[in-house]
Amino acid sequence: MKLILLILFFLMSFSITSAQDFTLEDLEGHSIKLSDLLKEGPVFIQFWATWCVPCKEEMKVLNELYLKYKDKGFVYVAVSIDDQKTVSKVKPYIESKGYSFITVYDTDKSVFSSFGGQDPPYSVFLDKKGNVIKTYSGYMQGDDVKLENDIINALGIK
Repeated sequence: MKLILLILFFLMSFSITSAQDFTLEDLEGHSIKLSDLLKEGPVFIQFWATWCVPCKEEMKVLNELYLKYKDKGFVYVAVSIDDQKTVSKVKPYIESKGYSFITVYDTDKSVFSSFGGQDPPYSVFLDKKGNVIKTYSGYMQGDDVKLENDIINALGIK
């Protein structure tokens, strides 16, 4: 029993420090590869679902930050973890909001799991080398200030 608890403690204290490359399909059926996105700049990956209200609130803020900093190299990718029952709502939702950031599907949640995600919204911010700068779990009003500061720091803007 002590060995099991020790193993669980070790696994819980383990944190992901760099991202494994992945390829997911976007809303138009094109393959999007993480390593290609990292060539553009730091990548903010938000795992979300259409049924998740805080996800949508965070997405609105991230869209504004994306529009503000995309020309400086900031990349924002929204990764839908909707399952087969709700995945058909993803594209209409994104289009109805007029969002132009990259949106991809992770219906089997394999990428979500590989980053240690448990509940959405869950986000991972990577530097250009694919190292994890920060992870975010949940979203509350006011988090936009912290998110913007993290983006500014990652881009090296003074």
